[in-house]
Amino acid sequence: MNENRNYKERENLESFLQKVQNAAVLLLGSPEYFTEEEIARFLKRYEVKLTRRAEEGIVAVLEGRRMNPAEETVSESLYAQGVPHYRIAELEHLMSEKLGGREVLMSLKLGYDAKRLLRLIENEYLADELFLKLLKLWRWESDELMEGDFDARILTALLKRFLDAGNYESDVYYSPVSLLRLIRETENSAVLEALVDWPDFTFRQQRDHSITLHEALASHEALDRRSVESLRRRKEAAVDRALAANPAIGIQGIESYLARHDGSLDEALTANPALATEHFAELAERGEAVAETLAAFQWIDEERLEIIARHFGWENLPDALAENPRIDPKAFGGLLAKAPEEFRRRLAANPALPLEFVEKLAKSDDERILEALASNPAVEGAILQKIRERFGEKTERIDEALAGNPSTPAELLEAFYVTGREALLAALAANPSTPMEILHQLKLDFRFYPLVSQNPTFVERANFEMGMR
Repeated sequence: MNENRNYKERENLESFLQKVQNAAVLLLGSPEYFTEEEIARFLKRYEVKLTRRAEEGIVAVLEGRRMNPAEETVSESLYAQGVPHYRIAELEHLMSEKLGGREVLMSLKLGYDAKRLLRLIENEYLADELFLKLLKLWRWESDELMEGDFDARILTALLKRFLDAGNYESDVYYSPVSLLRLIRETENSAVLEALVDWPDFTFRQQRDHSITLHEALASHEALDRRSVESLRRRKEAAVDRALAANPAIGIQGIESYLARHDGSLDEALTANPALATEHFAELAERGEAVAETLAAFQWIDEERLEIIARHFGWENLPDALAENPRIDPKAFGGLLAKAPEEFRRRLAANPALPLEFVEKLAKSDDERILEALASNPAVEGAILQKIRERFGEKTERIDEALAGNPSTPAELLEAFYVTGREALLAALAANPSTPMEILHQLKLDFRFYPLVSQNPTFVERANFEMGMR
């Protein structure tokens, strides 16, 4: 048989096994995810015998890994005779698909076998669902990730399966910190649930900061109900604080934490986007710091604005409220109508400011309001141009705000560069919308080089030109 036809015209492995009953298959080299005994038992389903000897009646060859020279010679001889060759990966893939998950889990629970469990967890052909169930059975060798050899392989198998590291980051699969990255990036609640019962490993971060595995899990919004309850049963202060800010805990969880009247939990609850208005009102009565944090981070509609105004008074609204990106358009109207002048100036710089109010404020004669609008990246270029035409040449502060605004039209940025004013050039050096030819000129000036070197547009272009992107 022609050698090319030997591979091109061979049957699917399972179809082949179903047809060649009472035959022998030769195994050369080593399997990876299953033992020879497990392979032999599997082939018995098809009434096929596994052999290590090149005896007569061989109907197929299974090519394993790490074949020795003698085995390679046998393989080439049988290949030339037209005997079909299959890679061990094809058989192991088929075995993985046919693996009875319940039977495997039961056998491992009855008789824990670390080496067998490790082989199964490293088996890339297993379905994710069975992989995660097997992961829960692993008994950790050490209190630190990657300290034990087997532990390190378990973590690497998890990361390779669920962490998308890209073509140039394969080394991250061998770093314990990558588990923290996986937790933060995944949206798979089953992965998070599988990690809940792991030991509470600690991730050491910069500046002597650290975070535990369960703290990281507790802050993830994709947690399912079972995971939330498991974490709450730990009764750890840091985990509870992370959960209190997490909408995954639901209304019942929020009310449970509110009932504890714990200052640190109250502060964490202020960041929970699932707060109902009645919870918002209750928290607003628990101190000025808590009320101010609510004003900074929570969704603010007209009803909640009234709660804040009752607490602080319209003349003393917290500055953080003016910067809140989650203000309802109707609440913006109330703030512009009732808040003091200084507050309205800060509000004009809020990127969430609705267009109708931007256009209204742009007609103002208050230069400080116009300065705030000129710095607001959400304001359209045409409106910024009109502000410049009205006041820009009369006030340096408006020009400086426009020079640093990424939404300012390119022709206006170019005009600022021509002026040669140091303050404008500094703003241009940091502005990601500044044309590259201007950034290249500014980088030559020692005064602006530090700003240009941090400009994201310049950095991206420089990386591209050096072949790093």
